[in-house]
Amino acid sequence: MTHPEPAPDVLCHPFGEPHLLDLDHRYAGLRDTAGLRRVEVGGLGEAWLCSRYADVRRILTDSRFGLTPPAPAAAPAAAPAAAPAPAVCPSSEGAAPAGARSAAALTSDQVNRLTRGGLKPRRIERLRGRTETIADDLLDRLEPVGRSATDLMAGFVKPLAAEVLCELLDVPAGDRTDVRARLLGGASTASPPAEAEKQDRRALAHHLADLIAARAAAGASADDLLSTMVRARADAGDDLTLAVLTDRQLVTAALRLLLPGLQNTVLMLANFLRALMHHRSDLERLGRHPDLVPSAVEELIRFTPFHSTSTFPRYASEDVEIGGTLIRRGEVTVGALCAANRDERAFAHPDTFDIGRDDNAHLGFGMGAHHCPGAALARMQLQVAIGALARRVDDLHIAPAAVAGSVHDGEGRVIGWFDPLSATWSAIRP
Repeated sequence: MTHPEPAPDVLCHPFGEPHLLDLDHRYAGLRDTAGLRRVEVGGLGEAWLCSRYADVRRILTDSRFGLTPPAPAAAPAAAPAAAPAPAVCPSSEGAAPAGARSAAALTSDQVNRLTRGGLKPRRIERLRGRTETIADDLLDRLEPVGRSATDLMAGFVKPLAAEVLCELLDVPAGDRTDVRARLLGGASTASPPAEAEKQDRRALAHHLADLIAARAAAGASADDLLSTMVRARADAGDDLTLAVLTDRQLVTAALRLLLPGLQNTVLMLANFLRALMHHRSDLERLGRHPDLVPSAVEELIRFTPFHSTSTFPRYASEDVEIGGTLIRRGEVTVGALCAANRDERAFAHPDTFDIGRDDNAHLGFGMGAHHCPGAALARMQLQVAIGALARRVDDLHIAPAAVAGSVHDGEGRVIGWFDPLSATWSAIRP
C-alpha cells in the first residue's frame, strides 16, 4: 500500500490547456503506474489524482468521499465551552437558525432531492417534441446560403439551451425573452463574475421567486420543474431538511441547477460540433441513420475531453484505500474523467471514436450519489440538436479555431470554451 506522503516530484494539475480530442500523454502513463499520484491543484493545494476508470468510479460511488471536508473532531471533554465546529458548507453565509438553513447553505443533497422529481427521464422525454420544434425553428431562422459565415453559437447553441430551460420551467410566453437573456447572461464563464452577470442572476432570481409563488398558490399540480420542487417541499412531512425550506431557498436550489446546467449543455454541444468536424463521415452517417444519434452522443461524451480534466474535489471522511493508496481522512481526491473514459481496462479500443459503440458506461455524468441530476435533460437536448443539424444542414463546416477560452475554476478543472462558432453550409433542408 502506498503511504500518502507527498512525493518530491508533485505534478501540477490540470495538465496544460484543454485540447479538442487529444489527452495529455501523462494520463496514460499514470494509469499504468501503481497507486495514485500526488498533484498540486490551484485553489486546493495538494490532492490525490485518480486516472484509472475503476479508481474514479470508486470515488464517485463510495459514500466516504464527499463534496465538503469532514467536520473537525469534537473538542476535548475538559473544554466544554468549545463546541465542535460545523462542517464546511460551500458558499455558506454564516450560521443558520435551528431548524432552518440560510438560502446559500443548501447542500447538494437538498438541491438534488428538491429537483429530481422534475428531471426524471420520463418527464424529460415529454419535452423532446417541443425541443425538436425549437431546434427546427432556430435552423429555419439561420442566414440563407451565400451569406457570410454565421455564428452557430449565437444562432443555435445558446438559444436552444435557454429556450428548453424556459420549457422546463413553463415560463409564460410574455416573459420568455427576458428570462432567456437572464439565463444566458447569468451562466457566463467569467471568474469572478462581472457586474452584468450578477445583475442577470438577481433578475432571474426575482423571476423564479414570482413563478414559485404563483405555482404554490395554484396548488403546484403541474409537471414543470418549479411545481415539482414546491410539491417536494410540501410532501416532505417530518423531513425538516426539505419541509422548512423557504421560497428563497427554492430559488437558490433552482439557480444552482439551472445555471451550471445551461453552461454545461452549451459547452458540450459547442465542443461536440467542433469534434464532429474531425469526423465528417460520421456526421454525414448520422444524417442517413438518425437511429445512431443516441449512441453517437454517448461516444462524444466519452471521447471528447471538452469540459474538465477532473471531477469536483472529493474529501475522504475516513481513511480509505483507493487503487492501493491510503487516503487519509480529510485529504482531497480528484478524478480525471477524461483519462478514465479512455482507460483500456474499461473500453475496447478506447482511443478510437466509434459512434456505434454499444458498451459505453462512461463517467461523463458522474455516478452514484454524484450522478449529474440534469443528465437526462442534457442527453435529450444533445440528441435533438445533433440530430437536427445532421438531418437538415448539408455540408456543415465550422471554421477551425483553437480553444477560444480556458476557464480555470479553482477546483482542478479546466473548461474549453468555443465562442463564437463560425459556420457555413451549402443548404438547410426543410
